[in-house]
Amino acid sequence: MSNIQDLMQFNNVCDEFIEGKYILADIKIAALLKVIAANEKIKNIIASCSENFNFNRMFAQLAVEDEAGNCKFALPNAEEDKIAFIFGLLYRFDNKVIDLYQFLNKFFRADDDESAGKEFLRFAETIIIPFKSAINNIYSNRHIIKESEDYQNDCFNKIMQCVQNIAKQIDSFKLKANEKEEFIMLLNSLYLASESNDKKLVYSLMIGIDYFSKCNKRTRNAYLSLEECFE
Repeated sequence: MSNIQDLMQFNNVCDEFIEGKYILADIKIAALLKVIAANEKIKNIIASCSENFNFNRMFAQLAVEDEAGNCKFALPNAEEDKIAFIFGLLYRFDNKVIDLYQFLNKFFRADDDESAGKEFLRFAETIIIPFKSAINNIYSNRHIIKESEDYQNDCFNKIMQCVQNIAKQIDSFKLKANEKEEFIMLLNSLYLASESNDKKLVYSLMIGIDYFSKCNKRTRNAYLSLEECFE
């Protein structure tokens, strides 16, 4: 599996978590930790960020309840600390050291007219989205699609051909004018990045097209055909 496929697997499970349901929160955490455990590069990133990191001290500083019973939760500012802290939190949820649902009720408690699902959504936006972003940033700096030159050239040639095939059927996706314009811009940029062998830009654009296709589901198969170019 190539570096980009490794990272896409992690991103996909994060996205599934964010789109998940409150009653499945513990299952989503277990699934995310399972993907991390199977990914050596992401495990190494988390291990390096967690070295000499004191979770309990940081938790005491960031998860605070005042005398009036008001609860406040925040994340560390530094990206490395953010990764170490969130992973430590997820690990403790999974191992029942911290009760997930008590934590949600305490720090992400919904208003009277809101459902428990709103608690879960706020939790996902506060915890999972920053975790995904921080992992992606550090991963891209450490592992920019490093493969053999022949492999890279083969991938780039496949991508350019695939982009051309997608462009020929652009009208079949039945996108709105602004969506069509954005999709064409992404495809053109991916073609040019592949043509110039710009590995980092190819990686970034694939993430962008992945996100676009999840928002515009008619284009999902087009994205999946691009992802197959890395196999």
